[in-house]
Amino acid sequence: MKNKTEIQGLVEIFKKAGVLKEVKRTGWILKGVEEVESVADHTWRMELFVLLLTPPSLDRSKLLEMCVVHDLGETGVGDIKWETGKKIISSPKIKHKDEMQTMRDIFNGYEKADKYISLLQEFNEQKTPEAQFLKQIDKLEMALQALEYQQKGYPSVQFDEFWENAEKYLQRKSLEPIFRYLQELRKKSS
Repeated sequence: MKNKTEIQGLVEIFKKAGVLKEVKRTGWILKGVEEVESVADHTWRMELFVLLLTPPSLDRSKLLEMCVVHDLGETGVGDIKWETGKKIISSPKIKHKDEMQTMRDIFNGYEKADKYISLLQEFNEQKTPEAQFLKQIDKLEMALQALEYQQKGYPSVQFDEFWENAEKYLQRKSLEPIFRYLQELRKKSS
């Protein structure tokens, strides 16, 4: 068992990370969705996607760890919308810089802080197969959420930009067949 100082440090990390349960997804709020999912809700389902969809060629453990931390910086800066459809509307570099600082604050003093900060950096840079696969997961989960909001009665057209954005990242990628199936479901429920 850890000593009291280590336990206190861990509890502080857990509390800071728990704020993610209260951070609502900005894109849905801007579209007028009531009872909007939290960033933690989004991350949880992404983790399930990782468990079920990771091909043997990728490191599932690394993907799960990267998934857990990929939006953790939003506890400090919120869910900043920097894309609309296929268009970039604000600087992802500034968002990433601010999120990295939040990550340093969350893991301040933790012996494995560098590992988790590096995983976020890897995700942001999108240069490794795991980071690129997790981006597909991120967008696929967003598309499924858009479908679910539509199925709750919101107009399909209200979510066009989310589908366009997901397609930008999923077209000609390994998870595109699942995305196309979700599009079929979208058409049927319109």
